[in-house]
Formats: sequence, C-alpha cells, structure tokens
Amino acid sequence: MTIVETTQYLRTKKKIIKKYILTEEEIASTLTLFQNNQNDPLLHYKKMTCKKDKNRYSIRVVNTQYRILMTVVNNEALLACICDHDDYDMRNKGC
Repeated sequence: MTIVETTQYLRTKKKIIKKYILTEEEIASTLTLFQNNQNDPLLHYKKMTCKKDKNRYSIRVVNTQYRILMTVVNNEALLACICDHDDYDMRNKGC
C-alpha cells in the first residue's frame, strides 16, 4: 500500500513531535508495520462510520493512545491527521 502524507497530517505530526509526545521513530515504525501487515493486532486497523468519507479508516500508533486517521482508496492511504483519542472522537462526531 502506498502512503501519502497530506499537509494537515504533516502539520499535526510536527506539533506532536515538537511537544515531545511522540517521536518520529514511533510514527515511522507504525507506518512501516501498516505497510507490511495491515492486519497486525497492534495497529487496531478499523473502518470508521462516516457519511462524508465512506473510505475513512484509523490505526493506532503502536503502544500509545494516538490515532492516525486516513482515507484508503484503491491501494493508496491518504493520511489525514494524527491525534489523541479525545481529538479523534471530536473529529468523528460530526462525520
């Protein structure tokens, strides 16, 4: 699967790394695991219920409370954002 990082994703990723919440290596290892084995139980890969985006999925950054939201079309994952669980709930509430 091809991974494409959107501008919004890069912005949220930079903010989380700057605050020393997650490291670049933790995020990169999660994305590598996702590319190699989407069904790994550590990822908690699941389809979201969203009227605006029928192809929305999320994965968990391994061993953290942070989630990566993405849109999966064909064999391409467009990373939308990386957020904690509260932000994750807020983003999906109005979906």
